[in-house]
Amino acid sequence: MTYKLNKPVVAALVCLIAALAFGAATASAHGGPPGGGGPGGHGRGGGPGGGSVSSLVTQAATSLGVTRTKLVSAIEDAATTRIDAAVDDGDLSSTRAATAKQEVQDNLNAAYSISETKTVASKLGITTAALNSGFKAARKAVATAQIDAELAAGDITATEAADLKAKLASATLPGYKGGLGLGFHP
Repeated sequence: MTYKLNKPVVAALVCLIAALAFGAATASAHGGPPGGGGPGGHGRGGGPGGGSVSSLVTQAATSLGVTRTKLVSAIEDAATTRIDAAVDDGDLSSTRAATAKQEVQDNLNAAYSISETKTVASKLGITTAALNSGFKAARKAVATAQIDAELAAGDITATEAADLKAKLASATLPGYKGGLGLGFHP
């Protein structure tokens, strides 16, 4: 059965993809060990239309001119640094920190949620502005791919796709981190 999506539904879907790019959770090291991810707690993202932290990171690595492995390592290292800081501050026990560190290694969503922009940028040897720019470009690329997929599937018309791409082109999307906002600011 094929469903025909109307323009507001597709626009909401594109916005959701942008929101999913922020991570499945906004847990912090000070709040305890991360959970989440996909079903079962260990997924590497996913959601409506296939948007995920994993696909965002893959695209961002391309935008930044680094390997995906290097970017993932920087994100995981930044999360571990933040967990260590929480232990040093007395906000997290060493037992909970060990659990959180293992989750960071097993779950990119958790690592992304805990990491801080400045630390990831530092570990990559770039400025926070460059990191944010790379992630903004990646968000647009992921959303554009989703629009193209919806068009190819016949879920939207060429006119609707063009309209969505025009809105996306003029949207102000967040960089590495951006909270839970939808990202579109006409």
